[in-house]
Amino acid sequence: MAGSRQIGEPARRLTREEARRQTRERLLDAAGDVFKRLGYNGASLEAIAETAGYTKGAIYSNFETKADLFKALVDRHRDEEIATQSNQFAGKSLEEVLAELDEVFERQVGRDPDRFALQIELVLASMRDPEVRRRLVAGSEELRDKTGASFDALLAKAGRTAPFTGRELSVLFTAMATGLALQRMLEPETVDPKLLVRAARCLAGIEDARS
Repeated sequence: MAGSRQIGEPARRLTREEARRQTRERLLDAAGDVFKRLGYNGASLEAIAETAGYTKGAIYSNFETKADLFKALVDRHRDEEIATQSNQFAGKSLEEVLAELDEVFERQVGRDPDRFALQIELVLASMRDPEVRRRLVAGSEELRDKTGASFDALLAKAGRTAPFTGRELSVLFTAMATGLALQRMLEPETVDPKLLVRAARCLAGIEDARS
């Protein structure tokens, strides 16, 4: 096949920039794992480098400090959340988006609780570091703007007028999902993801809570 590597053909060597990007991504992956397990204060650069399979020098070649590494992780987390939200809305109706909220919740929290633990660590770190807070808030603001615009478009397409604006729905849905995720971590048996769907339908003006 044109453009593909044949069996026995030596792999193309990465350029310096490609190798640097690959090292940076591996360090961020390792940092996310270590921060989830040990928290920001408990995580060391040595532990992150060891998890990534590099020396500590590789970290200093890409990040000035542990705080700089953590802030880069915040930025990547923001970009992943925006991409996830875009995929969630792509080509779907309002009813379909709301009906899938329980599946999204289960995928993001139930099947990957460590990811939510990292979100908690991001919030805790933002309370200690103004720069982390600034970047985290900026990412949240961008996500609310995009999600809010998507909800407004879906409501208009469905010919519905909700009690809340699209942006307000974005805030409410995020708060509900976060609260349910915390509750699930403490008391898993009390949280039914379908609650999120029912509440979301009520907030979007599709059905009455008592139904």
